[in-house]
Amino acid sequence: MITFERMNNKQFKNYLEFMLPDYKRDTAEHYMMTIEEANEKAENQMESLLPDQEKTEGQYLFNIKSDEHIAGYLWFHVEKEKKRAFLYHIYILESFRKQGVAQAALAFFENEAKDEGADSVGLHVFGSNENAIGLYKKLGYRQASISMNKVL
Repeated sequence: MITFERMNNKQFKNYLEFMLPDYKRDTAEHYMMTIEEANEKAENQMESLLPDQEKTEGQYLFNIKSDEHIAGYLWFHVEKEKKRAFLYHIYILESFRKQGVAQAALAFFENEAKDEGADSVGLHVFGSNENAIGLYKKLGYRQASISMNKVL
């Protein structure tokens, strides 16, 4: 059984320790930045997006659980005035992949967003994440834009 539990402050801090290193590496790689530039960008983003940490209004941070075990993490934002939601991060632990956990988490995200007044949802996915892209397409997400770069 898949359940969703709001993060408390300790869980939130553990989540950031888990999430930020990968995010910084992906940012450096995909946006052709130094790791130092990516570190600064990520730190500034977290301060801007989550000034009150897990209690920041409009931000929703969940542990995804499967039979009481942490199976992953879900973070999204609902912008009530604009009636839209944005998925910042979904991560399913390796041992829980290919079991429908991500699909359940995305359904939960969409239902929560709708309950909070959103009439559309969006997300960003790095182009190299083919598994996620395939899942999003399967669930009806459509490509909104493409960003490309080339090393000279």
